[in-house]
Amino acid sequence: MKKLGLFLIAFFIVLQPSAFGHDGENDIENKKFNGIENYDVITISQPGVLYYSVTDQILESVKNLNSNVTFIGRANVGLEKIIDINNVETLSTNPDYLYSLSVKSIESKYADLFYTDEITKLIKENKIIISNLTAEQYSVNIGDKLVLVGMNEIITEVEVGEIIPDSEIGWFEAVVSKDVGYELGINRNIQAIIWDSKVTENHFVEIYKNIKYKQLRVTFRDAKANKNWVLPTALVKNYFGDFQIKEKDGTWIIVEPAWRNENIERKEMPIIGRATCNKIMWKPLLGALNQVIDEGLENTLYKEEFQKSGGCYAPRRINRFNAGGSISRHAWGIAIDINVKSGYHPRVVEIFNEWGFAWGGTWTSPDEMHFELRDLSPSVP
Repeated sequence: MKKLGLFLIAFFIVLQPSAFGHDGENDIENKKFNGIENYDVITISQPGVLYYSVTDQILESVKNLNSNVTFIGRANVGLEKIIDINNVETLSTNPDYLYSLSVKSIESKYADLFYTDEITKLIKENKIIISNLTAEQYSVNIGDKLVLVGMNEIITEVEVGEIIPDSEIGWFEAVVSKDVGYELGINRNIQAIIWDSKVTENHFVEIYKNIKYKQLRVTFRDAKANKNWVLPTALVKNYFGDFQIKEKDGTWIIVEPAWRNENIERKEMPIIGRATCNKIMWKPLLGALNQVIDEGLENTLYKEEFQKSGGCYAPRRINRFNAGGSISRHAWGIAIDINVKSGYHPRVVEIFNEWGFAWGGTWTSPDEMHFELRDLSPSVP
């Protein structure tokens, strides 16, 4: 038993969660309402989405424990148009272009564990719940109908049932029932939530015994957030603007020219040379690079690696569209990869942190070359 206890401690040290997931990916459920707070809760997730094999193994574990589980789905779907209650189009996209929305799906029968009775009722009626920031971004009102293009390219029209704070929705842009999610092609889960009246060591033994894939986030009670948390998509759009996209090959996308021309530019930077980034990046990036020089660490950053296979602006998804396809922060030009092979001196990481950048090296799925702007205070003129 002593060895088991030590092993479990090591297991949880390795599997600490990031606050908002890989490359901007959001995976925190911020506020619980109607019952889940009355239970002990374990959450299980992995970078990207849960493998189907992991899902089956979680179900087997829960069955053996006689506990309860529900699965949260997520994908980025296309927003084509918005139609108001008078049947007037209040938003439409350019031909072949769509806005991208991060949509969460939840099992209706368990919605009351996480949301108020009113919101649960609307989810069960297959209406969509929108976050405040998203409603402001697209001028959405209750009763509007969103015309969405799913991952399966099927067009689905869904009515807006309510608009709630982003923290209550879990920092997704919208939430729907699993039924609506399936219509939109959201067939993959990003998180399993296990609850019981009391969680004991037996739960973790059973989970570890059954789940063969070990690179998981397993959280219980008050797990500390990774200090290199990143902004959720709604805040990225709020701070850096939004753009329509057109699919290219499932990974690479085409960003609407008007947004790109207004926000993306090429400039000469110390150490790394010519870079193409969002205009808002220049002040914090220049500040970080100059401080690296001032502290005598410029020889730890490699221009050749940056110019050959690194970079800043890159309009692409984090993973392929058919795997849920969140938009990379590189598509906004607010992330930069410099040392793509060599790693960074620890002090360089600290300097970039001080200038408002999160570092990907401590994420559950480490991205050690990646810095991502999350704090705008160094960018404000």
